[in-house]
Order: sequence, then structure tokens, then C-alpha cells
Amino acid sequence: MKTEVVEIEKLIFGGVGLGRLANGKVVLVPYVLPGERVKIRITSEAKDYAEAELLEVISQAKDRVEPPCPYYGTCGGCQLQHVSYQRQVELKKEILLDIFQRQAGLSDVPLLGVYPSSKSFHYRNRLRLHVEASSTLEPPPFKLGFVKWKSHKVLRIEECLLANETLNSVLKSLYHHPTFMVLSPYVKRVRIEHSPAEDKATLIFWTMIKPLPRDVESLLTIQDLKSVFYILRGTRPEGPFPKDAPYGGRRLFKALFDLTYYVQPGVFVQTNWEVNLLIQQKMFELAQGCERVLDLHAGMGNFLLPLAFKLPRGEEFLGVDTDPRAIEDGLYTAKKNNLNGRLDLRTMSSHACLHEMIKEGRTFDLVLLDPPRGGCKDILRYLPNVAERHILYLSCDPPTLARDVKVLLSLGFDLQGLYLFDMFPQSYHLEVLAHLVRKA
Repeated sequence: MKTEVVEIEKLIFGGVGLGRLANGKVVLVPYVLPGERVKIRITSEAKDYAEAELLEVISQAKDRVEPPCPYYGTCGGCQLQHVSYQRQVELKKEILLDIFQRQAGLSDVPLLGVYPSSKSFHYRNRLRLHVEASSTLEPPPFKLGFVKWKSHKVLRIEECLLANETLNSVLKSLYHHPTFMVLSPYVKRVRIEHSPAEDKATLIFWTMIKPLPRDVESLLTIQDLKSVFYILRGTRPEGPFPKDAPYGGRRLFKALFDLTYYVQPGVFVQTNWEVNLLIQQKMFELAQGCERVLDLHAGMGNFLLPLAFKLPRGEEFLGVDTDPRAIEDGLYTAKKNNLNGRLDLRTMSSHACLHEMIKEGRTFDLVLLDPPRGGCKDILRYLPNVAERHILYLSCDPPTLARDVKVLLSLGFDLQGLYLFDMFPQSYHLEVLAHLVRKA
């Protein structure tokens, strides 16, 4: 394919730079910065844009840094390690404003707060790794890793610079553990998760054959592990190993107001817990004066529990989620923190919950939304019947959030503020909280 020299105008969501070819067509280039002049090779062309690979940086931006990770550019996990952390946050702010101006149709975007991460590396509390037979003759006979950039092939890694040090310790130990070497031909993937309050890790592995209990327990000779689980079929893990693991092998997280969360391995927890605490605090501030709260994607009660514990005028707290294990953890955590009777947590979809609330004529001062990446498109039309005053909508996908906010504006809500939380340093991802208020 042909080569060209282009100037990068800006970064867009996805972490790639946008430039223009000599014929005026937009071209998208990874690993660049705005203002840089770069030599590129076109790799593919669509009707409206082209994609290219970076060959050479001819004129370098002042915020360019040397990526510390040896896998950067091959691993698909990071897109911004070549950018200083301060500039990463600035770029994410620019990207967020651009998305809401273009996709939500807002000329004046009310971005009221930008919250960087206290750690730009070693912030992740979980690692999800593929397990694949190694093609080399060198031991061990397997590789643990991530999928390569724009590929389905697994890249062998021995350390992830985004992961907590305890997780990396377990990862390195697995490569040398004799039992895991024996099990590895039957293991498809592993998940190592940190328990911050104990500084220990849990391990889940997905296996094609049922392992012997003594083999699973032998993995506990890895010093930093507190419990081990495996999944043979279905979604519910077998375990814990050992059988008497404290709290059923759950991970422990300290939250606002000295609350302790107890979370089973595999149940979703925000990957950057320090930033998650910042979001909890902001939600608590914005929820003042509310008495009835509905959380339509409650998970293990991440955002609902602090409100139930400390909201001065709070009377009713209903949370629903489709993951029964997450609801189990929410109820377990409520019991451990003496919140019994304050919370109503149910295994139920947001659709079913809204239909039930509308049928019963129940409304709430505050509705919390924290959906998967696809957003809330299917339930937005029901919200005016249930949300009396406030909606707090948290999203890890700004384009989806902008789409949904535009709909909510047409349904009688005002966008009072946006808050950017950098949950994922070194990557293009960001977490955004939208505060919407019902028009009088």
C-alpha cells in the first residue's frame, strides 16, 4: 500500500489520531499525537476514511514519552503509553467535549469536573488472560496473555504494567507451578483478581475437564493467593478452595464511610478502585435531598450501598441486576455492614423492574444507571414515568452516553453536569457521569 506524510489534527475516541491524505480523505493512525507530522502506510480504505500504520514520527509533540511496556504496540490493551499522563487526561477531556458537541448536539457542554487517577500504572484489580499452548520448545508448555492488536492471536506476557503488583506476582508464579503446567492443556483462560483489603488474590480458571480437588488446592502454594475456583460449565464457579476460605473466598474492598464490600471472584467490580471511590463520593454529593433511590444496574451494590448507609433523608433503596451472584454479594455485604432492612436487592432486569414500578405507580427521586457498553437505549422511554427528579448515568462509552443523553433531553430532562473520571490510564477508555434533572 502507498505511503504518505500527514499532519495529525486531533485524537478521537479509540485513541487514534485523525489526519488527512493529500486527496483530502480522513486517515486514522495509531500511536500519534495532535500536531505531529508523521510518515504513514495506508493499510485499508473505506468510502469515507482510510486506516494506516505509523512508519516514522517526523516532527514530535512535546508530550510524547517513551512507552515503558515492552509489549506496547503489539498488545491490544493500551493505546496511549506514548503520551505523558497529564496530556492523556487533557486529550480525554477534548475527546469527551467533541463527542457531546457532535453527537448530543450541545454547543455548551457542562463539563464540571475532571478526575485523574492517582496511579497511572499498576491500578488494575483484575487480569483476564487467555491460556494457549506454546509454540516454542522452551518450558513452560503454555503461554498466558492478551490478544494481539488487530489479531486473534495470543501474546505471551509475564507482567502487565497496568495490573496491581500482587496480580503480577501470581501471574509469574503460574508459569513455574508444576500443577498448573499439568492442567494447562485443558485450561482455556484464567482470571486473577485482587482483594485490596487483604492484599491477596483470587484465581478462577476455565477448564475442559474436571480437576482433582487436591490439584486445585495445590495451587494455593502460590504465596499471594487466598482462594481458587474453577468453571467447568455454566457461569457459577466451583469453590472456594480451600473449603474454609474466609467469606467464601470473597475479595474485600474498603469503600466510603468505612464500608467493606465482599465480592465473589468473577463478579464485576470497577477495575480502578481508587477512581471508583471518587465516583461514589460524587454520586453521594449529587444525591443529597433524595429519599427514594432506584438503581437499575446495581451489581453488588457498588453505588447504592453508600447512599443507603449515609443519605440523611433516605427511605427507600431498590437495586436490581441480572447477575444473581452480584445480588448475593450485595445482600451479604449489607448484612456484614448492618444494613439489613435498608436495602431491597433483586435479581431482575432493568426492563422488568421498570414495568413493575410503572404498574405499581411507584416513583423515585433518583434513578441510577450504570449499564454495559451498549447503553440504555431500550429503557429510556420508560424513565419519565419513574424518575421524578434526578438521573445519574455512569458510562464507560461516551458515544453511547451522548446518544442516550440526547434522547433524555427530548424526554424532558436537562443535563446539569458531566464528570470525567480517568478509570483507565494508558488506554483510550474513560468513565463519564452525567447528571440529569427533570424539567419543572
